[in-house]
Amino acid sequence: EEGGVGGLDAEERAESYVLTQARLIVKLEARVKGQSQLISELSGKQHTWEERERAHLGRVQGLELAFSQLQAQHGAAVQQIQAQAMQIHQQQQQIQQQQQQLHGIAQERERLARDLQAAVHDLGCTKAMLDDSGRFITHQSHQIHMMNMELSGLRGGNIHLQQHLQQKMKEHEKDREGSFSLATIKESIEQAVSETRELDDEQRKAKVKALRVRWHPDKNPILKEFATEVTKIINEAVQGVERAVTADKEGDGGAPNGASDGVGAREGGAGA
Repeated sequence: EEGGVGGLDAEERAESYVLTQARLIVKLEARVKGQSQLISELSGKQHTWEERERAHLGRVQGLELAFSQLQAQHGAAVQQIQAQAMQIHQQQQQIQQQQQQLHGIAQERERLARDLQAAVHDLGCTKAMLDDSGRFITHQSHQIHMMNMELSGLRGGNIHLQQHLQQKMKEHEKDREGSFSLATIKESIEQAVSETRELDDEQRKAKVKALRVRWHPDKNPILKEFATEVTKIINEAVQGVERAVTADKEGDGGAPNGASDGVGAREGGAGA
């Protein structure tokens, strides 16, 4: 009996072990099955991720290609802009050179205009000097002729002719005093200078300068002594007007004696 009881216990333990192992196997199989399903799911996800990665890689490659193209376009645009900037710079330099040339031409034109104006003024002065000299020579020639006739009358003892010649000489002197005398010139000079009192400083100086050039002794070699006296008259008249202008600016309003009585030159015959 004891042997039978012992054998039974061993058999029960063996069956219990087998059952335990069987249950363990079942659990392991369930776990293996779960792991297999998980692996299958992970494999699917991995496949999806790989597809997404390939899609992202394609997009990245497309973006890299587009970026390369943009870089190439940008480089070309930069080169084009640089070339245009260089052209603009060259054009600006050409414009500056042309402006400098135009400025030089304008200055040359102004200089020529001043030279022309001075030449015209000198020509006018020369013409006036020649006119005055011609009248003076005519007067002197006539006076010499009258003196020769008077001398002939004296030699011939013709008293009537002498009286006639003396009368003619007196009339001629009166005509000379009315057209070409220092008193007439003085009056016209003072009148002309007096008129400059109403002008501004620049205009007044220009007109006075013209008078001085007109009657400068070097410009009138035939009438040098006469021109010297006229120059003195001009200087005196100018001083009077300058004093009057100074008084006007100071609010005095009065003109010195002789300053406003007329100081100037007549244009024409014997004028300034």
